[in-house]
Amino acid sequence: MWITEQAHAAAAGLWRRAGGRLQWRLVRWRNATFLVGLTGVVLDPEGRVLVLEHRYWMGNACGLPSGYAVRRETWEQGLAREVREETGLEVAHVTVVRVRSGFEGRIEVLLSATVPPGAEPRPDGGEVLTAEFLDVDEARTRLRGEHVRMLDLVLGGPVGA
Repeated sequence: MWITEQAHAAAAGLWRRAGGRLQWRLVRWRNATFLVGLTGVVLDPEGRVLVLEHRYWMGNACGLPSGYAVRRETWEQGLAREVREETGLEVAHVTVVRVRSGFEGRIEVLLSATVPPGAEPRPDGGEVLTAEFLDVDEARTRLRGEHVRMLDLVLGGPVGA
């Protein structure tokens, strides 16, 4: 369908008069929205990896800290909140490593973060049964496959993702 210059000009005038709030609602209605899954590789000063045993996961329940972003928080804030809720740890130097799309209604964000010296995780006992820092080789043997690939992306190991 070919739209004339006059039709574009008229549409642009209507769009500008609609104002920001209505424009935002129209864009949100017309375009896809997604859940944002967050997964973090959290390292202590010795280079050990935070590994959690998740109560609700099927199959291998050992994985990296993860969860979903909530409205009005950055991805970095979301990972910090998830780690704090699940382990009581405060993270620093939170950085986005990779963003992947293509999942049904969801995008996945991989982040990295650090904790200060002496930080000890305390599992929440709800979602997380155990939480501990493991050396990288042991973490690779315990983590589920996709989390091993994420760890390798952050640390520069063998990546098959």
